[in-house]
Amino acid sequence: MVGKGFGGRCACIRFASRPAVESLDCGGEMGQSPIEHQPNITIVAEKANVTSIEALEDFRTALLRYRDRAVQALDDVGGEVKRTRDWLAYDRRMFWEGEVKRGQRRLEQAEAELMTSRFSALKDDHSVQQLAVKKARRLLEEAEGKLRAVRKWCRDFDGVVEPAARPLEALRERLSHDFPKAVASLESMIQALADYSGRMPAAVEKRPGGEAGGAVESGGEGGAV
Repeated sequence: MVGKGFGGRCACIRFASRPAVESLDCGGEMGQSPIEHQPNITIVAEKANVTSIEALEDFRTALLRYRDRAVQALDDVGGEVKRTRDWLAYDRRMFWEGEVKRGQRRLEQAEAELMTSRFSALKDDHSVQQLAVKKARRLLEEAEGKLRAVRKWCRDFDGVVEPAARPLEALRERLSHDFPKAVASLESMIQALADYSGRMPAAVEKRPGGEAGGAVESGGEGGAV
């Protein structure tokens, strides 16, 4: 790599197993003293720029937390679907079947009372019994309508819910199979970077004045190289 600056001087830096620094005057000849024109340069051996393995570990922790919350949410949704199915198939169906039977008995009783009233020689007004029959018949029709709706939902429930639940099952499949592989790969990456940064410390070359530095600096106007 060649950098230009430092008041017209050029510096050539080669990264190799044995770092070397050559300096030359752009207007002169090769072979002049490298110390005479060499700027203050520190060479660090080439390596991966591992700045924060902790950030990857925090990311892994966040992924695991997301997985736990997502699995819990999917379990809650699945449980709610099952409870709704059972509520329709057992609770509501049995309740409205009972209401239909009670309504039938109320209607039979109201009709019997109306018939008795009509045959009674003591009563000419049968409006109360007629209203009771109408009310019993209305309640019975409502119960029968509710029971038909519940039975229809019992038949159609899975067909309506399954298309909406299919993407959730796909997410569960990814969380159960693909997600552990991704976390394991991330853990391997973290371990590899930790091992790499532990056995590859930065090599620092001393400046011409005998001082050690951790950055490439220049006293001139060209700035850092």
